[in-house]
Amino acid sequence: MAEFDIQQLVLVSDATNDAENLEHLGPTIKDVYRNDKMKPFLDQLGAFIRRKEIEIEKMCNSNYQEFVQSVDRLLKVRQGTVDLKNKIHTLNTDVQLAGTELTAKKRELIESKKILENIATATETLKTCIHFLDLANRVNVQVENRKYYSALRIVDEIQVVHLRSVIQFEFARHMQDCIPILQHAIKDAVTTEVKEWLFSIRTSQKEMGKLAMDTMAERQQRWRERSERGLKLKTSHTVNSAVEMAINEESEVDILDTNKVKLDFKPLYQCLHIYDELGQRAEFRNSYAEDRKAQAKLTLSSINSSFNIKDRNTDNFKSLLQDIAGFFIVEHIILYSTTNFRTQSQLDELCDLVNNLLHRLLSDGLSNCQDPDMFLDIKMLLMLYIQTMESYNYPVSKLNDLLLTLFRTYADQLETKFSSSFHKLVDEDDYTPMLVENQEEYDLLQQAFRFKEDRRATRQGFPRTLPFSKVVPYCCEDIRQFVGMFYRFVEGFNQEQNEMDELVKESLDTLLIQHVHSVWLKKLESGNLSQIAQIIINLEYFQGACSDFESLLTESRSTSDTTKISLQATSLFRETRKNAEKRISELVNSKIDDMLELAEYDWLPTGIQELHSAYMQELVSFLSVVMGPTLQSLPDSIKTYVYYDALEHLAAMLHNIFTDPSVKHINQNFVAQFDKDVHYLENFVTTLDNPNVADTFLSLRQLITLLLSENTEEYMDPQIRSRYYAQVKPDDVTRMLEKLMTAPVAATTTQERTKRRSWGKVLEWGGIKSSSS
Repeated sequence: MAEFDIQQLVLVSDATNDAENLEHLGPTIKDVYRNDKMKPFLDQLGAFIRRKEIEIEKMCNSNYQEFVQSVDRLLKVRQGTVDLKNKIHTLNTDVQLAGTELTAKKRELIESKKILENIATATETLKTCIHFLDLANRVNVQVENRKYYSALRIVDEIQVVHLRSVIQFEFARHMQDCIPILQHAIKDAVTTEVKEWLFSIRTSQKEMGKLAMDTMAERQQRWRERSERGLKLKTSHTVNSAVEMAINEESEVDILDTNKVKLDFKPLYQCLHIYDELGQRAEFRNSYAEDRKAQAKLTLSSINSSFNIKDRNTDNFKSLLQDIAGFFIVEHIILYSTTNFRTQSQLDELCDLVNNLLHRLLSDGLSNCQDPDMFLDIKMLLMLYIQTMESYNYPVSKLNDLLLTLFRTYADQLETKFSSSFHKLVDEDDYTPMLVENQEEYDLLQQAFRFKEDRRATRQGFPRTLPFSKVVPYCCEDIRQFVGMFYRFVEGFNQEQNEMDELVKESLDTLLIQHVHSVWLKKLESGNLSQIAQIIINLEYFQGACSDFESLLTESRSTSDTTKISLQATSLFRETRKNAEKRISELVNSKIDDMLELAEYDWLPTGIQELHSAYMQELVSFLSVVMGPTLQSLPDSIKTYVYYDALEHLAAMLHNIFTDPSVKHINQNFVAQFDKDVHYLENFVTTLDNPNVADTFLSLRQLITLLLSENTEEYMDPQIRSRYYAQVKPDDVTRMLEKLMTAPVAATTTQERTKRRSWGKVLEWGGIKSSSS
């Protein structure tokens, strides 16, 4: 084993360099010691050395000369080595001296490097801090320059990127605590700018509202011109209807695309973006909604004090509507230019709030207004506003209700205005036929009131007298104005159930019935026959005018309904006219009764007057006036009715006088005198030249003729009776014959006895037994 170890060491020493030899030698020596083979190893090592010496000696002997030479050379080398060693020693000493100085310099250099590194680190740290502080300062600068998003981005950069590199410093930790404050300051600044923007846009939004309403007015005018060329357009569709929008599509102006109004929404969008970045959109959304609601209320309250209806100045109201319209146009733009910020329901709710306030404002302002024209001005402005709001899809039902309320109030005001005019016209009317001076006046009259004249009247020329009094055309003209003003108000209304047309009809009926008809009805209580006759004529023409009014309402209605409108006043005027005719008859009959009260007959006269009774002259004079000038202008049908009724009444009253049951006895002289009076009336009736009243006194005439007849017995002959005495009542015959038979006579002549026998036979024939032979 020792031998192997020695050989192994030799092999190792030959094959490797010193470093490797040591690496291999260590384990071998370690193994020798571990196995306690030191002595055999040394013995082997000694033997190995001797062998190698012998080998060297042999080698030297064989190479002696070369060896000597080598020795010489080695000696020379040795000497050189010694010299070199001395020089190296000297050099080493010098090097040591230089190294000491170099070491000192090196230490100084290292220290300098450390200082430089510290300086560089400090400089870099200072740069970082300065940049950090500069960024912090730039936040304020950006806020001052209103670049809020840049400021917020810098704050984020400070927090995320730069803060961790300087967090070891006190100021950085302070800055870390101030970051929420900076963010809040940015939020406050951008919020303040939005509030300033909201305040500043009032002028711009009013201009936008004015432009929108002006555009809507132009659109209304354009639609009005088109609808005038086509009735179906006018009656079926209004502004903002589907048909109107389709027709106006090419010429329509989009207010949102115009350059006439400059409105920069950057502050709002910037603020919304900042709140989004801060994750606080909901807070801004609620804050903005409250601000706009307060602003809307402020807009309405600011004009409440200056909105004066009495001065007929609607400029403030117009400005208010333009402001509100612009307000909601701005909201419309914001709704469609942002996401999840404003909702349609929010805008609708705000719109309802404003509409309610507007409703209250107008209701209070117009409650005491007495000027219909003011209502019309307010309506036109309100209609423009409603149509503008509709074009942006805002709810307007409350405003439509307001328009209906406004319309009802307007109707009441119109009724008040025109009723006063009608009362004045009726009271100031002279109730005489109207005189027209020339053709121009006649043409104007025809425009106000369409009436027809017969050919004879049209050939009269001018000046010309018309049947009706001036109150008729003047009232008709007012009524046409009344209807026209109504439909000027109704124009543009979107009617679902014809409520406006019905209201116009009801108002006109109310006006005609309560303020025209009622006045004339009161006038009919008068005892003035001429006035009543003229009222009858006026009523006849006015009844015809009512048909024209119905046609006017039908033609003017704002819907497509073509059903003819019927006014209650039409039938009422017809009924009143008939009552007026009866009123004339009542007055005439009353006058007749008064005159007949003056009649004083002697039932048993001894002779016969040559003339008729005195009261009969006055009665015929009265009838002549009534049948002549008083009733001359009445239509023939009415005159016939009045004539007939008056004469029938007179005939009946005379019959009552003639056959008065309280009178027990009469004689032939009375019958003959009564015959003169009736004959006088019959002559008067003949002058009337009216076949309808020619036989008015026929019944009385036949009874008188029978009583005066020489042969009363002929009454018993059916043929004679039906031919000559058909209108005589048998009771009257027997009653009158009884009165004649029982009348006392001073002396009875042959003729008298003959008549009495004849009367007796008739009485017996009639079933009545004579009380005397």
